[in-house]
Amino acid sequence: MKPLTLRTKLTLFYSITVSVLLTGFALVYYRVLSVGLDQALTQELIDRTSGLRGYLRFEEGQPVFAYDPTDPDEVSFINTATRYYQVYEIRNGTLLAESDELRALGVEYSAEDLSRYIQAPPSLIDLQTDQGKLRLRNEALAAEGGVYLLVVGTSLQPMEDTLTSFIKALAWLLPSGVLLAALAAWFMAGKALEPVAALGKAAGQIAVSSLDRRLPVRGTNDELDQLASQFNDTLARLEKAVAEMKQFTASISHELRTPLAVLRGEAEVALMQANSAEQYRRVLASQLEEFEKLTRMINQLLTLARAESGDVAIAHEPVNISSMTESLAEQLEPVAASKDVSISCKCDSDVILRGDAAWVERIILNLADNAIKFTPTGGHVQIKLSRADSSAILDIADDGIGISPDDVPHIFERFYRADPSRSNRADGAGLGLSLVKWAVDQHRGSIQVESTPGHGTRFTVRLPLSQWEGGARQPAG
Repeated sequence: MKPLTLRTKLTLFYSITVSVLLTGFALVYYRVLSVGLDQALTQELIDRTSGLRGYLRFEEGQPVFAYDPTDPDEVSFINTATRYYQVYEIRNGTLLAESDELRALGVEYSAEDLSRYIQAPPSLIDLQTDQGKLRLRNEALAAEGGVYLLVVGTSLQPMEDTLTSFIKALAWLLPSGVLLAALAAWFMAGKALEPVAALGKAAGQIAVSSLDRRLPVRGTNDELDQLASQFNDTLARLEKAVAEMKQFTASISHELRTPLAVLRGEAEVALMQANSAEQYRRVLASQLEEFEKLTRMINQLLTLARAESGDVAIAHEPVNISSMTESLAEQLEPVAASKDVSISCKCDSDVILRGDAAWVERIILNLADNAIKFTPTGGHVQIKLSRADSSAILDIADDGIGISPDDVPHIFERFYRADPSRSNRADGAGLGLSLVKWAVDQHRGSIQVESTPGHGTRFTVRLPLSQWEGGARQPAG
């Protein structure tokens, strides 16, 4: 079975709702109308009985109506009130007078019925007759030493005719109202869903090759505009992710091509020439260096991928970053000396933060190693650790070649390389700073870069301090 469209569902829902409301309103109104008509008829009968009692006289035991036959109002009232009436003498059960209509209908109380009305208050009864339903008011009265029963009635047919006409009117008004409501709902649902259809059509035209396109926003700031804006934000993020994926693919291809080309070239040269064992040993050693570069890059890629996917758990243990920084600076001194670069380290004592010692060590080591790499012979690298405003501040500065202002915003992107003069000095794959940025973020810290081409670069890392006061975990090694 084909599922219903949203427009059809909205139309059905609106039609059913209107049907229920109209039916409920009709039932309530019918009830109010019937009760109102019934009460009005009863009150009219009471008034008619009271008025007729005022004109009733008994002469020699026979009831007569004393009124002015020249007064049209009195004549009209008497004629109306006595259309359905009877007068009984209760004690002996004699019917003294009655109207032609009741005589024709054969309505007459028995002696047993009359005896109940001697002490009873005025009452109402409804009778079903051949000419319809009648309502009779029975009222006992005493006159000239006798006890009489005055019966005054009225037909219920006008009230029933009114209610029947009302039901007949509802019989065509309700379906007509529901039909009009359904047509209006179908039209309004179509108008309301037009922007949704437009959004769907626009979204269907967006492909991977056209992620720069956006859904139309009408400017009404309604729910559909908000949906379109959120969808556009998602498209922007998707466009950025796809662009990064393309850049990643191109970068990894480039990074793999170079060492593979070196390996292939050395192997081909070695095979084309007759070399001694020592020459083959040198070729193999060179290839091992290239394998080491490939292994290091792949490991960095795997680590970064696991980190960004949330598969890397960050420990939250006390870390004495002071002793860690001093130890790492001492380990890097031979590396700096090999390039004739001096390195100095100044740390406040017992600066303790809560985090993952391995990742904090990676932050320090990566930034310090980069500073040494990009500092020319005779240069200087300064490492400083201080405590300020409940944060540990790691400051690593060099007087090397610096970074172009155009490159600074991108240095934490994967595989990003700055200008060739800087890139040619490094052996890495452009992943180290991406890992540093991720680690700093995971420790709820921040990292800032200040650089002037030709005058050096300064990285400032701010990490929140721990409240732990005891001994800290020391770096391995």
